[in-house]
Amino acid sequence: MSSARAVLWVLVVGVGLGLVCGDYYSAISEVERLLDVEAFLVERLEDYLEKAQQNQENIERFLLHVEQLQSQRGDIEAFFGNPLNAFTTIRRLVHDWKHSVFEPVFGTSNLESYKQSVSAGLEKAEIQEPTKEDLLGAVRGLWRLQEMYKLPTKQLAAGVLSPAERHQMNASLSASDCYEIGRHLCQMEEYSYGSEWLLEASSRLNRDPSPFVFPKITKVQILEQLSPAFNHLGNKKLAHKLNSEILVAEPGHEEALKNKIVYEALLARERSNSPRVTVDPPQEPALEPDPELKVSQELYQRVCRGELRQSPREQRDLRCWLSHQDVPYQRLSPFKVEQLNVDPYVAYFHDVLSDMESALIIEHGKGQVKRSEIGQSGNSTASDIRTSQNTWLWYENNPWLADIRERLEHITGLTTASAEPLQLVNYGIGGQYEPHFDFMDEPEKNFGWKGNRLLTALFYLNDVPLGGATAFPFLHLAVPPVKGSLLVWYNLHRSLHKDFRTKHAGCPVLKGSKWICNEWFHEAAQEFRRPCGLTSDAEKFLELENM
Repeated sequence: MSSARAVLWVLVVGVGLGLVCGDYYSAISEVERLLDVEAFLVERLEDYLEKAQQNQENIERFLLHVEQLQSQRGDIEAFFGNPLNAFTTIRRLVHDWKHSVFEPVFGTSNLESYKQSVSAGLEKAEIQEPTKEDLLGAVRGLWRLQEMYKLPTKQLAAGVLSPAERHQMNASLSASDCYEIGRHLCQMEEYSYGSEWLLEASSRLNRDPSPFVFPKITKVQILEQLSPAFNHLGNKKLAHKLNSEILVAEPGHEEALKNKIVYEALLARERSNSPRVTVDPPQEPALEPDPELKVSQELYQRVCRGELRQSPREQRDLRCWLSHQDVPYQRLSPFKVEQLNVDPYVAYFHDVLSDMESALIIEHGKGQVKRSEIGQSGNSTASDIRTSQNTWLWYENNPWLADIRERLEHITGLTTASAEPLQLVNYGIGGQYEPHFDFMDEPEKNFGWKGNRLLTALFYLNDVPLGGATAFPFLHLAVPPVKGSLLVWYNLHRSLHKDFRTKHAGCPVLKGSKWICNEWFHEAAQEFRRPCGLTSDAEKFLELENM
């Protein structure tokens, strides 16, 4: 068999025509059939090449889009300080690269060795790809910001994080982005917010100006999520209407045909059970606190939003002053003290760290932080209650911390002999820490001879453009992060009993990256520095313990 005939035979077998073997040279009619085969092969290969070219053009546009994004991002910390940029980057790596590049390439080419080399390269560089869990976490972060700060969906999708930024829309979401957020929120059973995002995706579908939207979504995909969402919200008529729109677009849609029967049965049952009486249109109900929400949680949200503040009466005894804390050196450079609450004592010490010291602490933590956990020692777990990452800096291993350690002792008047190592924390998309106490229920199990956490000293290592305040719900106090400053408060009464008024929280970071550094001073070794009171405070404010 000649090489030309061999190639033809491979092509024929390759496309699965299943021709009957015969002596083609003995009859012209059989030769004519070969012309039909050849025409079929040309048609198939032209179709293949057209699709391959289309895939190539799509991939080139996608890569060009990514290169443009890389060149336009500017300062990386400021770029990812915008939660929308952080979300779209995670989504692009989890979702868009897969559907826009890898599936078209690997689905049509034998590039297994290339795939292995890419994987080996990522492993060698110790780069981990973001996962679906990362994407879901980013969605939860955006939802948390929207819920906490009451951000309208349309405003957030347009990149407007606050009224003051209405003309600074340097990031926005595409129809595809809005669809992904809505779909994941519906999976979380947050149908109200999910339906809003799906409606926003629908409104952006036909007016999205960007040609670089990968992957493309369709009206039907949106309706597939939106119809069940309205059904869960109790609006069965609208769910049925949207389901009918799916069937208009795709009459054979299997899931929509099944849902049609269900919705019609539900609507028929509603009609048979509802009395035919004329009623006035329903009035908008007044917004009432969620009865299942803890008092401290409700106060926390209101304090973070700025709806609840200290009254003038509560603030009238507060003062600002310069203090050397009886340290001779500090007489030349006294601390700037801002009193935030008298009882329990909460104070702000300004300009405690230099910009260089703040940057050095952050630099030592980058690449070392791991997901923060909550709970008692030995029984801690990761939770959405605390969405951050942290690491520890031991004084013994970091001699450059000696000056900062001494400064902490001068400010607080306490010794670090029984203190914990510094805890460095970074908050991500919508990062927060819900209301909690710093003291432990069983300090002897967690800290042994050191006793409970007497005082918390919290450094702010950078400015946060929006959000990220430290909130004290029971004190009606929100402390905004100020770079280089130190926030100090006592967790225990003078009698060393727990002070439940000190419940506090980290408000979600709306824009920017929040870096803080905690130091916890313990009871032990403080006997002569802060003598305990002679009157028991054990019965004070017990009603706040479980609020």
